[in-house]
Amino acid sequence: LPSSARTLLISFVGMVSQQVKIQSGQMTITLAGDNRILDEVVVVGYGTTRREAKTGSITSVSSEELSELTASSFDKMLAGKMAGVQITSNSGQPGANSEIRIRGISSINAGNEPLYVVDGVAVMSGEQGTFTNTSNALSMINPNDIESITVLKDAAAASVYGSRAANGVILVTTKSGKEGKSRFTARAKYGVSSLANDNNYRAMNGQELWTFRRDALINAGYNPDDPELGSYYYPQSMLQQPMTDWIDHFTRTGNMQEYEISATGGSNKTSYFSSASYHKNEGVFYGIKFERIQARVNVDHELNKYLKTGVRVNVGYSNSEDVAMQDLYYTNPIFAGMTIQPWTNPYNEDGSHSLNIPENSNTNPRATAEYDKQYAKKYSFNGNMYLQWTPIKGLVVKTTNSAEMSFVQGMRYWSPETNYGVATTQTDNNQYRLLTTSNTATYENTFLENHSYRVLVGQEALHRTWYQDYIYAANVDGGIPYPQTSASPKAEHWEETSTMMSFFGVLDYNYASRYYLQASVRWDGSSRFGKENIWGTFYSIGASWNIHNEHFMEDVDYIDLLKLRASYGVNGNNNIDNYQQYAKYAAALYNGVAGYLLNSPNNDYLSWERNKSWNIGIDYNFLKHFSGSIDFYSRKTTDMLLDRPLSRTTGFTSQMQNVGSLRNTGVEFQFDANIIETKDVQWNAGINISHNKSKILDLAGDEMIGDGDYSALKYIKGEKLFTYYLRDYQGVDPETGAALWMDKNGEKTTRISQARYIKAGSPEPTVTGGFHTDVTWRGITLNVQLEGKFGNKILIGENSYLHSDGQQMSMNQSASAMNYWKQPGDTDCAPKPVAWNSTSSNTSVSTRFLENGSYVRIKDVTLAYALPKQWLSSIGVNNLKIYASGMNVYTFHDVDYFDPERGVKGMGYGIYPMTKSFVFGLDVTF
Repeated sequence: LPSSARTLLISFVGMVSQQVKIQSGQMTITLAGDNRILDEVVVVGYGTTRREAKTGSITSVSSEELSELTASSFDKMLAGKMAGVQITSNSGQPGANSEIRIRGISSINAGNEPLYVVDGVAVMSGEQGTFTNTSNALSMINPNDIESITVLKDAAAASVYGSRAANGVILVTTKSGKEGKSRFTARAKYGVSSLANDNNYRAMNGQELWTFRRDALINAGYNPDDPELGSYYYPQSMLQQPMTDWIDHFTRTGNMQEYEISATGGSNKTSYFSSASYHKNEGVFYGIKFERIQARVNVDHELNKYLKTGVRVNVGYSNSEDVAMQDLYYTNPIFAGMTIQPWTNPYNEDGSHSLNIPENSNTNPRATAEYDKQYAKKYSFNGNMYLQWTPIKGLVVKTTNSAEMSFVQGMRYWSPETNYGVATTQTDNNQYRLLTTSNTATYENTFLENHSYRVLVGQEALHRTWYQDYIYAANVDGGIPYPQTSASPKAEHWEETSTMMSFFGVLDYNYASRYYLQASVRWDGSSRFGKENIWGTFYSIGASWNIHNEHFMEDVDYIDLLKLRASYGVNGNNNIDNYQQYAKYAAALYNGVAGYLLNSPNNDYLSWERNKSWNIGIDYNFLKHFSGSIDFYSRKTTDMLLDRPLSRTTGFTSQMQNVGSLRNTGVEFQFDANIIETKDVQWNAGINISHNKSKILDLAGDEMIGDGDYSALKYIKGEKLFTYYLRDYQGVDPETGAALWMDKNGEKTTRISQARYIKAGSPEPTVTGGFHTDVTWRGITLNVQLEGKFGNKILIGENSYLHSDGQQMSMNQSASAMNYWKQPGDTDCAPKPVAWNSTSSNTSVSTRFLENGSYVRIKDVTLAYALPKQWLSSIGVNNLKIYASGMNVYTFHDVDYFDPERGVKGMGYGIYPMTKSFVFGLDVTF
């Protein structure tokens, strides 16, 4: 420093610059985070970039935004936080998978999940396992280990990932150590949970069901006071016996606990971050639990001024236990809880669980939870090592090699004590393995003062394998319920392998921080496609203009950032089953002799689905307090994979071919405000809104084809991707109480066989969005987050049983079914109940049970207090924070069910509803 210097100006990316007076001796200067530019450097494909330099549509969240949320996996924490990113749950079970859709859905038969890249390497995601209702490969990543999450939404941002980028890319960067003394953080959380049932959805109580049954019998011409009716004799005395609320009987207060310790630090040569955590979540239904033990080590070391190396290792064990749900099983507690009659006794005289429940096939889900077993134990390893060489200034050569392995051991045991007959065991062992090598060379330089560029070339290869061994064993020893105790176990084995080789390149150009150009190209070769189309080419080009850096903007002080972006690109979707291109054989009998029969033809031209997309966007920041973006986009899927009918002279009925097309268009808006920023008070708020509309352009000559999962859903040319195609229900005849339907001539009829089918809406939301705000005053912070979906329809299939109009005389009914026709003139009600109703008025494939799925959910409310540092320094503690958090606090909706979320397709049966939880936590850093 010059002898005349009196002050220092200290600045760093992501921090508020600070001018301090020079003092003698050692000085300690602490910079405060600057939320306005905290995300100035963002992670992108195969590197990082400055926010100012981006040409694609990118959005990100930081670790601070995730730290106090409570979930078993980070994907659930993203709901409502990002424009254009829709997170949907079809189960509230602990450890469940989520469905994430970025800018709509691009395919019918190929996958629609985004690509997940953790620390530069693509990882496995989705379901892993067989017996449990749901599982989530991403749950093995501790959310507290994450530094940032970046979502690449358009082609300019994502196309460098080629054939895997059609559905967007989610980049996860885990924490790294920083130079300085070691710091330790301990965290502890404990919480309770209950069913999210804000509309008080319930089954009929004894009085209501008694009244309903009597009316149904009278309407059918029977006398419910006649003892000769046997089990359908309904005297007043029935209500004197004990009653059971079966939903209450099958549920409990769930509880969650989580403990974690992490350490970080480093020297000028080596830095590290490590953590270990334990998470346990017992569900609100008996027999359901998710447990995880996880540890991570991230180390970076500078070997010399040219070489740097590092490792990222994550290991974990999880145990998921549950009972059969997600369908209308008798063992499903949510369905049985709604259908078992309130006067049925849950216990025997000796206190054991009663199996005398004829209306539920003599099955008691409490007994199932106690005596049966259904679990998946998972052992996982994910590790990568990199070596980085910088031979000359500006040139970086890097190789990253990764191994990811998951071993999932599953078991399902049916005990004779739960009325299944003989003791039966099924076991299942799955092995998933993904090996990846990624090698890049990057050179960046500046010439003629204002011109700078970056060139990246790379090669990548992956090898994926899956093995499964399955055993079915009946008549096992109940005391040792393993397959070897069965006299005749049956075993099966499956295995699959897929490979991919890739070459890619990226060019970035920048002139005077005003004009940016980026181009990328990638060649992918995949074993999943026909020999004539093994290789595919994918590319993108993007440009941006920083208007705020133009000379004519120099006097416009209130605009800090104004950027115009545009991009176009082509990426692909290779997320299909293996071996679709090959002719396949199936086991068959011929004249009593076992053999194999050719049952599908080969297709040497099977190829990638292609996604062609353009994006125009504006980023802005003004008055140093307000920022956001607006994006308009279109993405068109061509060569969409569909089953194409074949002439029967070929010996086959259909073949998977690249013949369809689909388009998604939309607009996204994000706005964030730093409303107040003073020494004592900080107030931030933000909102994001997205609109997406899909349209089927071509179905290979067909006008309509059916969905493979639900008969009520169709794919119709010219309509949204998913369309409900249902019988047109028209309420009740006010004179007779009979169900009315609209026929093809536009006239009302009571005969369901004459009912017309109509396009009745879509499960795809028209608008999705989120809102967040946080206020801090002297260490006390209140954070509130909302999410919402609007314009979507959902079909409550369970209501065909729970609003059966008397057809199900042995089952309990939904309490809302009490609103039925009782006298001439009644309208806006359910049809007249008639015992053993045969009119099919309760069919699930009709508009009767189609409902508006729109909702607004108070996703998270957190109140935290960070103790003043001067209170803590004397005991060697740097930070101490306590907080209370509520998840899914309240949901505003009009759906006649526990919760409006039912997955991307808006349907399902016996779904584990969402839960609300309240958590208390403590974070200590020392």
